[in-house]
Formats: sequence, C-alpha cells, structure tokens
Amino acid sequence: MPDELQEEIRRVAEKIPGCRYASLVGYDGISVAQHIIEAKCDVNAYDAEISSIMLVTKEVKDNLAISEERELIWLTEESFFIIHPVGDDYFVYACLKADGSNPGAARIALNEVKQTFYKIIYRETSGTE
Repeated sequence: MPDELQEEIRRVAEKIPGCRYASLVGYDGISVAQHIIEAKCDVNAYDAEISSIMLVTKEVKDNLAISEERELIWLTEESFFIIHPVGDDYFVYACLKADGSNPGAARIALNEVKQTFYKIIYRETSGTE
C-alpha cells in the first residue's frame, strides 16, 4: 500500500501547475505520503498543523450538524492550500504558489486522487483484495 500511495501523490503533485508539494496525512498529523517539488518549509510540520485545522473543522461540522466536508480552501499571502478529506481518518492537500498556480486544476486533481486514496486505504483496512 505505501508504494501505491506514494506513486499517486507524486503523480498528482506533478500534474498541478504551480504545486509546491502535496501530502496525504492522517488526522493524527502523521504524513502517510508526500511529494515535494519546491518547498521552503518543513512539510512534515505543515502536515501536522494542517491536521489541527482539519480536526477543528470536523468538530465544527459535528457541532452544527452539517453535511460532510468536501473541500477546504485556505489562501495566505504566499500559498494556496486546497484540502480534501479522505474518509474519516485522512486528508489529502496540495500547497500551491499564490501567484502563477492553477487552483481549478488542483481542485479537480485532488477530487480525483482522493477517490483513489479512499479505495486503496479502505480496501486494505477492510481486508478485501
């Protein structure tokens, strides 16, 4: 499973124009797979911090009894983060350059790969091949 996940995260990161890196992360903050193209930061630290944001959004969703999360977009001065939950335990996200990137392409690519990740991860945990 790890090689499959790594290959998928590499493929999606390289497909997105302006992508700095992409990561598949558990809600516990531990990186499962990541592909770095151009990062000026400790990507593992960002993965852990983004998991904190995702835990808060999960809690807010539950407190307000709203439907499932599909996507979180966070724009900072230097970066564009697009985050997609993958089941109840993981999320995938891409960090893009704020200028010169293509958030629309990233949204499409992440939506596709989250379905692939879901099938890979939950196939393994259900015990079916």
